[in-house]
Amino acid sequence: MNLVDAIRMASQQRFHTPVEEASPSSAPASAPTLAEETESVQTVRFEVRLTNQQLYDLLQWMARNLHPVMTLREAAHYLRLRTAELQTLAESGDIPAFKVDGKWRFLKSALDEWMLAQRATEFVVKEEETHVA
Repeated sequence: MNLVDAIRMASQQRFHTPVEEASPSSAPASAPTLAEETESVQTVRFEVRLTNQQLYDLLQWMARNLHPVMTLREAAHYLRLRTAELQTLAESGDIPAFKVDGKWRFLKSALDEWMLAQRATEFVVKEEETHVA
């Protein structure tokens, strides 16, 4: 059974758990129902087997993506640009960047916002071209 199947099965069991109906006289009104008790604690365990190289790659990816400030090389890789292209964009002020000790740095959140703005601008230009034509 793979992880997706295990999660699907657990969620089906959670939502289809029969709740014992208690008569009003047999249980106090403040007692939690079976469904409430099962929702309070959820534990999921799974095992992943990785080679040393896969583990190294995973940790490298996490280190790159968790840090909010990127170097020129990291930002170029993130944006899938050549470093020279990104440096030109940074120097011209077309992309949000700043220098630390003479080296370009990029905030990941600022790059994400910049990409969304580029996409929105592109969409507006296409809409205007459609209306003019």
